[in-house]
Amino acid sequence: MVTTTVKSGEARIRWRDLLDQVLTGKGDVVIERNGKNVAVMIPAADYEQIREKLETLRAVREAAATYEVRKSQALINTEAGTATIPLEMYNKLVVERDARFAVIREIQENAPDLPEEEVEKDVMEAIERVRAKYDSSGS
Repeated sequence: MVTTTVKSGEARIRWRDLLDQVLTGKGDVVIERNGKNVAVMIPAADYEQIREKLETLRAVREAAATYEVRKSQALINTEAGTATIPLEMYNKLVVERDARFAVIREIQENAPDLPEEEVEKDVMEAIERVRAKYDSSGS
């Protein structure tokens, strides 16, 4: 299969021909702007087959970018095993932690006599229901 690389301006002019190339299976089309590849035209059937992997790849990239932002804001001393973070970031993390513990306290107060195993089972079932909801909605 042939892969054609075109500049974005040329892609606008040749759009129909490039689309036909992809539709007929003659090859994929890479569109570049300012010398960088920015998009790829592939058959919709191919996209559907790789969609889940693509979503996973994007989620990993997003998580890595978030980590890099936090990492770049921290002064890390690997020898001492310490990290110094800005006060604003620390306060945000404390608020997030407190919110999580508030949920745990609420569960404990509303079900003081339930065995820990039963609570864990209920939590896991709730997580699975939420995941199934998001999986079926495509979010």
